[in-house]
Amino acid sequence: MRSRRGLREAGFAVLEAADGVAGLESALRDGPDVVLLDLWLPGLPGEQVLETLRRFSAVPVIVISSKREEDDRVGTLDLGADDYLVKPFSVRELIARIRAVLRRSEGEVTAAGNVGDVAVDFPSRSASLAGERIPLTSQEFTVLECLVRHRGRLVTRATLEETLHPGEAPPPDTVSNVVDVIILRLRKKLGHDLITTRRGQGFIIDG
Repeated sequence: MRSRRGLREAGFAVLEAADGVAGLESALRDGPDVVLLDLWLPGLPGEQVLETLRRFSAVPVIVISSKREEDDRVGTLDLGADDYLVKPFSVRELIARIRAVLRRSEGEVTAAGNVGDVAVDFPSRSASLAGERIPLTSQEFTVLECLVRHRGRLVTRATLEETLHPGEAPPPDTVSNVVDVIILRLRKKLGHDLITTRRGQGFIIDG
């Protein structure tokens, strides 16, 4: 899919769902930064996905649809969509829309995050513990940044692996423990209680 490839090339981690039910479950479970929602979904229509999602989450939602009528756009926005993109569209426009809704929902990208005694500086890709700078590898910081930016939300192993290696599919029948090793190293450096493992689900920094 051209849009998926373009998003990954632009540095976005992409999670996909085959139908409306799976999409809703993923949006609530995985804590994405933004949801791209097609209204024509098997299993559960996009409008119902959006309506249900809005009862539990404030995640930005961009609706993608071939419906061009004003009533369709207005009705979807009234259900809680943040933007409405009519097919066909270019990957460039899609990326611009994503960045726009993220700016509106979060303000400009946060420059720093604090979790207890741990301070994370995103522009310099550095972290400190109780005021003392702690050396981190590039991979360690990438995982830490993803967890801190999703503070209070569960981040799946698949999301972290995609963040570490965007666009790369793991070999079939291969189980990677790279994420587990990085999480272990972060705990040793920044405190055992910083990151919580939800067995079979993923990892979370509680906020």
